Amino acid sequence: MKVEFTHDIACVWSALGYARFQRAAEEHRAGGGELEVVFRPYQPAVSSPGTPPGGGHLRRGAAAWPEQIARAAAADGLMLNLDRIVPAHTARAHRLIALAAARGAAEDMAALLYRAHFTDGLDVADTDVLRDLASAIGVRWNGENDGERPPRAEPAPSVRASGPQVPVFRFPDGTVLVGAVSLAALRSELGRAGSTPYSPELQVPHFLPR
Repeated sequence: MKVEFTHDIACVWSALGYARFQRAAEEHRAGGGELEVVFRPYQPAVSSPGTPPGGGHLRRGAAAWPEQIARAAAADGLMLNLDRIVPAHTARAHRLIALAAARGAAEDMAALLYRAHFTDGLDVADTDVLRDLASAIGVRWNGENDGERPPRAEPAPSVRASGPQVPVFRFPDGTVLVGAVSLAALRSELGRAGSTPYSPELQVPHFLPR
């Protein structure tokens, strides 16, 4: 089963959604299910130095206060240190995920990048930081001068102009989950999509409130 995950490393909702998805995916695989994750990049405008860390993403929902988000993330195994976040353009981080995917390590790479950005307060646009993260999972990358450059990551289009943009989970049965997707919803959809043949008529987008 293939699941597409459209996200941005600098998006707190993407970080929370991915932490939950990792838990659901681990359970799915432990139960004998097969799963391939395809990462699709989405790149919003980078925050300016005068913008509070993560501020652009944290204001998208009326109830999305930093303390609540941090508690929700902690419950799913992701520590958010929102006061330490370094605003960064994430194109190179997305390309590093693409490079790791060629070695079967995209999921681990994405997890490391989210933790670096939201927990450790590292600059995920910095070549040295990215090289160290890649090395930690056995991926060799020397930055822009590497002879084997990762594929260029293109911004993904918004699912709908008036709704949330990322994260977006696309399942093989055609279902699309967008926004603050719960762990229960991800568990349920992995189980359902894994046993349902794909048909274009089954495409049902769900826009979950933030």
